[in-house]
Amino acid sequence: MEVELVTVRHGETESNKSRIVQGHRDTALSELGVKQAEGVGKYLAETSFSLALSSDLIRALKTGQVIAESNPSLSPDNIETWPVLRERCFGEFEGQEWSKLTDTMKGLDKNQLLEWGPSGGETGQQFKDRARSFLKDLGKRTIKIDDSSPVRVLVTSHGGFIKELNMVMVGDHGCEMPCDNEEYSLISPNTGVTRFSLSLDTEGSITSAKCTLLYHKDHLDGL
Repeated sequence: MEVELVTVRHGETESNKSRIVQGHRDTALSELGVKQAEGVGKYLAETSFSLALSSDLIRALKTGQVIAESNPSLSPDNIETWPVLRERCFGEFEGQEWSKLTDTMKGLDKNQLLEWGPSGGETGQQFKDRARSFLKDLGKRTIKIDDSSPVRVLVTSHGGFIKELNMVMVGDHGCEMPCDNEEYSLISPNTGVTRFSLSLDTEGSITSAKCTLLYHKDHLDGL
């Protein structure tokens, strides 16, 4: 089965603008964030989707709903909310300045970053495993779609989650990326669009993956 996965990071929030850690905090889109969502909605307006999924946090769900308002194949009321698509939980650091979190993580090597997690939050390994869990759930959900046309899934999520998804795609599934590691391991801009072409077996497991577009943001021009 051939599936196109289209991921979109949510629009800007006031916490994005002021560099405040959000994690699982349920923050709303800013005025600019709504305009960004409208822009990506226009960009995707003629793309037909079989299914729309979103993090249950309002900044991601609202972005998906605005996209759906411009897309004849979608309905704002029919977006499935999956908590597995949430941003990483940063526990005690949520609501604080990003610099406090990054200062704490300075000096940790790759293995230490996987093992480390803030009090009340997720470790790097737990977050990676959640991205893996999403792909398994996605495969099981997608193979149930009865659609003779190309199957395409829209996902509205968060910068950290989409970055982690990229890393799992490459590390676990040998996904071919249209860039070097330095780019796909960075955070997507708000409403950046990434597209994956996936092949699934009859169980919904990924047999091959290719990223055809990374962090597209032309719709942000002039905003």
